[in-house]
Amino acid sequence: MIVSRSMPTGTSHGDGEIVAPRAAAEARFGSHARTASALRVRVQWPQRGVVLVSIGGEVDMAGLPRITEVLRQRLTAARLHTAILDLSEVGFASSAVLDLLMMARHAAGRRQARLLVVPGGGRVRRVLELTGLSELFEQTADLDEALARAQR
Repeated sequence: MIVSRSMPTGTSHGDGEIVAPRAAAEARFGSHARTASALRVRVQWPQRGVVLVSIGGEVDMAGLPRITEVLRQRLTAARLHTAILDLSEVGFASSAVLDLLMMARHAAGRRQARLLVVPGGGRVRRVLELTGLSELFEQTADLDEALARAQR
């Protein structure tokens, strides 16, 4: 798994810090070595009080603990009012994506923060529709729409 963090302008931690994967087998950093199936997580703070967690690649039970830990950490930010979960780049979504979404929904609810989900047009949207859980989440068509809604 590759995790990338970028901080809002004016913070002291820099921009685009890469956190190394935990297993040596996951350390495929070259443009030729990274495949579309590798799990990728990127965290950004595009606006004050808004966290954007973008996930791409395969979301399955193997990567779920790491993703949920990243989400838990980000959903505890002091001034958080909106969390955006961008799943539009997910190529494979097992039932683990449902666990991820429900955890994010509960964590945001505990914080009284708004959760916006960008499911994309692929696997995640299909899983939500097939399970009948689509109505539980405030969904947007794309990231631009989610960012615009976060300003309201």
